[in-house]
Amino acid sequence: MAAQGNLVLADGQTVPVNKTFSPNGVLPDGKGGSLATWMDKSSGMAIGFPTLTLSVRMSATKTDVRKRISLPTLETISGSDGGYTPSPKVAYTVFSDEHFVLPARCVLQNRKDIRAFSKNWNTDASMQNAVENLEPIW
Repeated sequence: MAAQGNLVLADGQTVPVNKTFSPNGVLPDGKGGSLATWMDKSSGMAIGFPTLTLSVRMSATKTDVRKRISLPTLETISGSDGGYTPSPKVAYTVFSDEHFVLPARCVLQNRKDIRAFSKNWNTDASMQNAVENLEPIW
């Protein structure tokens, strides 16, 4: 089991900027597994912290590994209402949810392959066009 530490991930800007996601703790997930959380707290506003979660749940027949990335975007506040500035609120949240199902009978090479295929597909033009340009496959 790996200890929870900072995760430093590059963003998607033309000139990528590294973002540090700090550990926010590991808790039981209530279903026999654990849920680890990291947050990028650089904005200083908790309601808008980008968040990463990793859940690992083992059973006799399989292990479920679920990774979620959540990127909230806050409403743009323009002006004030009679001297009152409204509290920030989330306008929308972009998220990714990836779920690996690893049967108890699978071997290390199966697990390496599924992770590599997932990682490499994310860098392929088909995935880039689908996510960045909202283009379906035809």
